[in-house]
Amino acid sequence: MKQDYKNDDTYLARWLNNELSDAELADFKKSEEYALYQKIADKSTEFTIPSFNQEKVLEQIQSKLKDRKTKVRKFIPTWVYATAAAVLVLVGLTFFFNQETSFTSSVGQQLAYVLPDGSEVQLNGNSSVSFNKKQWDKGNRTLDLEGEGYFKVKKGSTFSVATEEGTVTVLGTQFNVQTVDNYLAVECYEGKVNVKNNKFEFILTPGKGVQFLKNQKKSYNISVSEPNWLLHNYQYNGVPLRVVFKDLENVYKVRIINKDVDLVQKYSGVLVKNNLDKALKVICKSMNITYTTKDKVVTISQ
Repeated sequence: MKQDYKNDDTYLARWLNNELSDAELADFKKSEEYALYQKIADKSTEFTIPSFNQEKVLEQIQSKLKDRKTKVRKFIPTWVYATAAAVLVLVGLTFFFNQETSFTSSVGQQLAYVLPDGSEVQLNGNSSVSFNKKQWDKGNRTLDLEGEGYFKVKKGSTFSVATEEGTVTVLGTQFNVQTVDNYLAVECYEGKVNVKNNKFEFILTPGKGVQFLKNQKKSYNISVSEPNWLLHNYQYNGVPLRVVFKDLENVYKVRIINKDVDLVQKYSGVLVKNNLDKALKVICKSMNITYTTKDKVVTISQ
């Protein structure tokens, strides 16, 4: 077998970039070292940039030097160390250039971003999107969403928004996605939207919306041209309290502390603007909830 990886400085780089010929790859897989290199490459995708505490690290090194004992080690050829180091460097570079791009909004903040293909996303407060730009440039238009976002998608390859509660797939359209624990709501304003979770698959057309709550589906009509949160008009029809209180946090820039309220309960009504106390009274009175406010913190209890 030709062990080119021992002598060819470009061999490992070509392997990481999937540029080896079929014959070269077959030979490489037969080597004793292949499993080690593959494991290093796989684990590299889990790399994160660690925080560094200089004093703590120095203490750990000094402690290990004091306790160090002589150990018998199996001899490993120098070339193995050299090639392993090369793999680590190349894998590190591969990881660096493949890190995900992410955009995040804080509580009460609404932000707009233009994606690499010219599509647009507007994030509601306390939300984020992330994607791999290298994959995006190759036509794989997939991103992850936490919270709520309104998308205006340029026509092109399939565009997918992945959430923990389900996936939304389109070709070119305008739609809104909101996700909270065990809850997913999607509204279509232009084009067609395919919504899929682990139980349902549903196609939306303009003016239609769908909610999933613990695998229960509810369809509804939309009478506005943009999501309510962009219009600053919050109206609810059988929406979990978790969603309502998250909106309240964003509108009034407060923090909600929940003592014992079942946030899965459904609320129908409005969110009053420009008056926090009145907004809380309207919501809490109808749901038999008590609340206290102090320094931008709202504590709710049943």
